[in-house]
Formats: sequence, C-alpha cells, structure tokens
Amino acid sequence: MARRAPDLPSPLAKAARRFESWRTDRTGRRIPEELWSLAVGLGRRYGVSRTSRALRLQYCSLKKRLESASVAPSGEASVPPAFVEILTAPCPAVPTAQVEFESPSGAKMRVEVNGAVSPGLVELSRLFLAEAR
Repeated sequence: MARRAPDLPSPLAKAARRFESWRTDRTGRRIPEELWSLAVGLGRRYGVSRTSRALRLQYCSLKKRLESASVAPSGEASVPPAFVEILTAPCPAVPTAQVEFESPSGAKMRVEVNGAVSPGLVELSRLFLAEAR
C-alpha cells in the first residue's frame, strides 16, 4: 500500500492513489507512460527522493526519466520562461497595478498591468493556478 504521510502534498497523494490503483489492476505490465509523465512532473516539483518514496518507484529510474525529460532535442536544458510579455492596446482608464498569485504549493506569479487589461489575464491566472496544484 502507498505511504501516505500526513505532510504529503495533495498532488503526490493523488498520484500515489493512481499508482496503487494501477498496481492492483496490472498483470505483469510495465508502468504506462502516462503515469511516468505524472511522476516526472511531480519529481521536478517535489524532488526525486520524495516523489519516488511517495509513488514507490525506484529512485534511479525516476531520476533518469526526469533528466532525459529536462533536455530538449537540441541538447539544451528545457527551462520555463521567467518572464512573458503580453502586449495589449493601451487604456488610460486602467492604472498601473501589480497582481500576484500564489498557489497552495508556494508557486508564485506576478502580473504587472500598465494601462491595459488583457482579456487573457483571467485565463492566464486559471492556467497558473491549475498547473500549480
């Protein structure tokens, strides 16, 4: 049975239940790529050691998959952008403002509005908060 320590973040606990469900239903099959992708994402976020223990995976196997997923085909490391500029038409009625989002896991995003409000701001915040869970 999966280890479910009280301090286990919700995404890790959910993934542990998915792995446990797969383990009870499988018949000698390898771990599906969908579950490996989930494990790699969680390993990137919570660390290889913590994730491998929570999901009952071999540390080295998860680490190798995480390392290979972090390298783009060109050989460069895949790093998410630290800054993205969204250009919109100016609107003098909207003052300059900063909006900060913080997820329960501690991920943060700051959006600066300079005289314009992008219709994509709401969607951007939804995507951030959904991804940060």
